[in-house]
Amino acid sequence: MERSILLQDVVVLLASLVLAHGLRDVLQHAIPVFKPAVPLESYGPLILAFLPTWVWCAERLELNRVRTITGPVVDLVRALVWTQAWGTLAIALLLTLTQTLLNRSLLSLFLLVSTLLLMVAKAAQRRWVIRERGEALALVIGDPTGDGAHEVSAYRGRAVERMPSADADDLRARLRRGGVDEVVVAGMELEEAQRIVGVCDEVGLAALLRLDHGDVGHFPPRVEVVGPSLYLNFVRRDPDPTSLVIKGFVDRVVSVVFFLACLPLMGLVALLVKITSKGPVLFVQERGGLNGRAFRMLKFRTMRAGAEAERAALLAANEMDGPVFKIAEDPRITPVGRFLRRTSLDELPQLVNVMLGHMSIVGPRPLPLDETQNLTGPHRRRLSVKPGLTCLWQVKGRNTVPFREWMALDLEYVDNWSLGLDLIIVLRTLPALLSGRGAR
Repeated sequence: MERSILLQDVVVLLASLVLAHGLRDVLQHAIPVFKPAVPLESYGPLILAFLPTWVWCAERLELNRVRTITGPVVDLVRALVWTQAWGTLAIALLLTLTQTLLNRSLLSLFLLVSTLLLMVAKAAQRRWVIRERGEALALVIGDPTGDGAHEVSAYRGRAVERMPSADADDLRARLRRGGVDEVVVAGMELEEAQRIVGVCDEVGLAALLRLDHGDVGHFPPRVEVVGPSLYLNFVRRDPDPTSLVIKGFVDRVVSVVFFLACLPLMGLVALLVKITSKGPVLFVQERGGLNGRAFRMLKFRTMRAGAEAERAALLAANEMDGPVFKIAEDPRITPVGRFLRRTSLDELPQLVNVMLGHMSIVGPRPLPLDETQNLTGPHRRRLSVKPGLTCLWQVKGRNTVPFREWMALDLEYVDNWSLGLDLIIVLRTLPALLSGRGAR
């Protein structure tokens, strides 16, 4: 749905340029002072500069996200205005650097028309998204009066799932099913609320505590206003937004560049997989992504066809000490598949997942959905960031690392993330790939 919204916005922008060109023709005949119109096709380079910048900013500011579309109108308008501003900056830089002869009056009309049409489109998208899908999900715990659920729905723009029970084990069981974006605690005694906040801290999920009383005994929260009430937002670490924007931009650029550069190699790998064993070239599997949401991860197939159905018979041979499944000499792996795994060439299609925003270049490796749901306690905090192509586990031995150490490395990354740490992991990944250490 979010991709569809972004595509709709791009169509609106292109339509705005055509409409602005037509309006300028009308104005040129009505007001002779306008210079002769530049043909519409001459604006191709401008679109090539404007659209990628606009799309990138729209995604960073979450203009196409369900929670923004269905959230407070002022936040939606603010995101739209800032996205348009960045697009305008891209146009200004292009005109300054290239000295391209384009009609400035047409560009002004384009920005005005596109802003107005996008506002209309956002209003229509808001109604469509609410009707079709609803908002991002907030799990409201306690709240006997229903005030908290109403405020979160009306003022924070969230779909609400209520959970009367304040039992920590019940909450853990619900979070294992995935799909919860934040937990709201309302109308609850402090001791009970602290247990809920502790469970949310385990999994790296934000917990908002409604301020029905002033005394809180957990790590320092930040205060948020939701409608007429104050809430305390408990989250272990809130990364710098600018760093997240840079990380997202680098992810997209690097994945596109590497995907294009590796296309010949990927074609060769696809051919080898196809001619050496029966079955599809790609292996598509649901994995646990950000906050446990499922996404379809791509890999080159390294096992014989039907290998997933054989897994149950091999569980007794599992060599991992946690809720994950690994075998050093897995009989289902094909000869070509073993080579692809040793060289990590089977992971190349995941560049598409990075381009689509499902994954990042650096982040905890995504687990199959059933293994993701079986993670418990603090281990689930690894789901509070996007999964990645490489991580600390990848560079420190991969499958030779015991499960507990693997999870500890992932949590070390989550709790200490920075752009510098990402760079260090990327630089250490190449030697790890060349050595093939821990690859199975």
